[in-house]
Amino acid sequence: MSYKVLNNFRLRFFSFFFLGAIILFVNASTFGQDTLVDKSTTVSIEGQVYPAFNADIYTPQFKVRLNLNDHSAIRLNSSFSRDVAYNEILEIGGNGVGSVEKINSMYTFALGYEGQKKIKNAVIYGGIEGVLGFGRNDEYGSRTDSISFIPDVNYNYQRPVQQMGVRIFSGLDYYIGSNLYFGTEMGLSLLQTNYNTGSYNRENVSSLTDPNETTIIAKSKVSHLSFNGIGVIRVGWRF
Repeated sequence: MSYKVLNNFRLRFFSFFFLGAIILFVNASTFGQDTLVDKSTTVSIEGQVYPAFNADIYTPQFKVRLNLNDHSAIRLNSSFSRDVAYNEILEIGGNGVGSVEKINSMYTFALGYEGQKKIKNAVIYGGIEGVLGFGRNDEYGSRTDSISFIPDVNYNYQRPVQQMGVRIFSGLDYYIGSNLYFGTEMGLSLLQTNYNTGSYNRENVSSLTDPNETTIIAKSKVSHLSFNGIGVIRVGWRF
């Protein structure tokens, strides 16, 4: 086994061990110490920022907590992403211009439960959440087949996407006052992405027989088991 493989194995082993220990610690805890946290408040809202090196599939950006009591909370995570890529295709030996636009979007939300342990200015927590997402993978081509400039050809590719899964997590909040806190969180997620039945439509405006051809794209799916959340910085306010 190479050093790199062994080092990755050790890192994952340590991460899973740490995650499990935190969750067991939180769930087993029933008494908290005096803290600076304002226990009279019930709702907290936070934003989450990810470092450039983080390439997680699941990256929630906005979280709301409903604190049930001193030791537990219901949480709602949500995120939205929309990536647009536009490329022009030039005619060889001419002035014609075609274009390809790719649009990938995904809205994800997660509903979960967390157990909490308050220690002075900090809150250690762990729990589980279910993840559900909806999005699309679309592509539109004008005067091209996506490779070469073809003046009479247009096409579009449209495909809905769904995502579902489960995630266990642990994290830490550190309060610098009774309401404002900073924190971080990591977890282990199992996500399945379903690429539902889509369509590919090709239009040839110069055709005298069948200018429009539509092909049905069969559905497919892919599953991901991954450790995520490394490097995330969370900033929140407890109302």
